[in-house]
Amino acid sequence: MDLLQRMGIPYDEIEHAPVGSCEESLAFRGQAGWSGASSKCILLKAKGKYYLLVTTAEKEIKARLFKKEFGTKDIRFANREELMEVTGCDPGSVPPFGHRDPSIPFYVDENILRSEHFMFNPAMPTKSFRVRTGDLQRIYASIPNPVSTFGEDEDERFVIRKVEKTA
Repeated sequence: MDLLQRMGIPYDEIEHAPVGSCEESLAFRGQAGWSGASSKCILLKAKGKYYLLVTTAEKEIKARLFKKEFGTKDIRFANREELMEVTGCDPGSVPPFGHRDPSIPFYVDENILRSEHFMFNPAMPTKSFRVRTGDLQRIYASIPNPVSTFGEDEDERFVIRKVEKTA
């Protein structure tokens, strides 16, 4: 919330019962009449390093797609203890930005950026925020974390692109 306010980015906010999954968050957002891409933030671990994947709630992620980018076949989803240690969040409430470690690389699903709005939990399982995806792109361009997008090319091959940073 501090980052959004500091950057002057408008956002919508709702309070709801605690959630433990992306699907539960999505249900509350739908009840509020919200539409747009609903987040799923996944922490991966490869070669002793963590990576945050930001995708949509309904998308299934296969860690193996990132083996070339991460330089290893030894990739796995972080366990609950690692998730808590690295993000300070319970599963289902990991935010898509604003993490205390500026070295964690972020990989953002390009499909998110095709929606008008992006909905996420702001590190609290009892709240959801909604921002315009254009503002989300401004956030990613301004944070210190390395940010890339991922998607598929016209031949349905997995592709990763770096995000330009602003000063």
